[in-house]
Amino acid sequence: MCMKKYFVCFIVLLCVFPLKAQTNPEPCGYMQEVEKILKKQPNFLTWQNAMIQSAMSEYADLQSAKRRIVADTLFYQIPVVFHVLYNDSLNENINISYIYSQLEELNLAFRKMTADTQRIRPVFKDIAADVRIQFVLANKDPDGNPTTGITRTYTTKTTFATNIYGAYNDDMKYTGRGGKSAWNPTRYLNIWTCNMRFPNQVSMTLGFATPPTGAPNWWGNVTKDSTDIESGVVLHYSIVGRDNPLAISNNVEGKTAIHEVGHYLGLRHVWGDGNTQTGCTVDDGIFDTPNSRTRNYSCNKTSPPNSCIDAVNDLPDQTENYMDYSLDGCAAMFTKQQAYLMRYVLNNFRTGLPYREITHDTVFDNTSIEMYPNPLRHGQDLKLQISSPDKKQFTVQIIDISGKQLLRQTVNSNTVEAVSISGLANSVYFVIISDTDNRVLERKKLLIL
Repeated sequence: MCMKKYFVCFIVLLCVFPLKAQTNPEPCGYMQEVEKILKKQPNFLTWQNAMIQSAMSEYADLQSAKRRIVADTLFYQIPVVFHVLYNDSLNENINISYIYSQLEELNLAFRKMTADTQRIRPVFKDIAADVRIQFVLANKDPDGNPTTGITRTYTTKTTFATNIYGAYNDDMKYTGRGGKSAWNPTRYLNIWTCNMRFPNQVSMTLGFATPPTGAPNWWGNVTKDSTDIESGVVLHYSIVGRDNPLAISNNVEGKTAIHEVGHYLGLRHVWGDGNTQTGCTVDDGIFDTPNSRTRNYSCNKTSPPNSCIDAVNDLPDQTENYMDYSLDGCAAMFTKQQAYLMRYVLNNFRTGLPYREITHDTVFDNTSIEMYPNPLRHGQDLKLQISSPDKKQFTVQIIDISGKQLLRQTVNSNTVEAVSISGLANSVYFVIISDTDNRVLERKKLLIL
């Protein structure tokens, strides 16, 4: 993957979007957001390259350390507020069920718990990551009052698109301009839903996100995560949630929000935003996303693309990555290094946003777990066999995706124990296994069908 590691000047690729947009608007507005930042700070891409390289260097150092203490067990919880903007109350004032569905899709994707992971090809399965980031609707507003985490605002604006080529304005982010002003961006992930379709146009920008910024030497009026009131994600109203009946073709899986939150947390597109001429010489900065010449819009499972041939460890285009354009029917994974970069951003640039929790910090030597069957069907018991020379008993907990404990049971080690799942609905759960001192041995995913 020798070509993959070169960072080149991105100024040339900024011309790509307007040229392509004349015939087919980009579904993601990421490069429009980059262009806006570059007008204020021409050194943004240099800073962004350095930020990604620093994160990847730190990742490599941790991998080579071979620690017996599990240092990488930090989980993050991010409060989210959805600002629903509507002119057409029938369609644009989206039902709360779609918001719940979208939040669930985000959580499943960022925890590698979606059933779509079956799409990941064997060559990439080992690098697919549990990002360990969860999203919850805010329960308190900026003034400390109880909230549902959803605001609804009527707007006189029929669209926030400005031309047929996919351009848009930021009016949705300002109450005085027909939108809804952000809640404190240092404490909430603001997600705006609104109409991004220009009249009589089929294709459009489906979403966009503000990338993290924060170089300390930037001069005035440059966006910074600590104060930027435009920081957040914008989604076209009809692609919010899974199986939204209003969704346009090939956008029914709620993947656009996952893609845009990836940008919000520091990820580039996997092809590095190059074009077909320059694509193999530019990169996203992430080592475990193979180099690709340009965007992919589909999986092409019968003949998978391999658009850049690397001299070492050549791999096909990672079309199942959430940061490509091949979303519905394809997207199913973030890589381990993409996951690390997003957590790096939370630890260094969006520092006030998440609640952090260390779930466990101990490695149990000479202890192993077998848990089967998984997936599990009703009428079956979950079987556990914990082999341990040091401990006689362990505690098993089953919790749902919101963190609620549904079952707690003590099991003996060095024997096969049955755990009844009677009464649990078809869903995804966590099985947490800990010793009698409440030190967590393992946290496993369980799917009940």
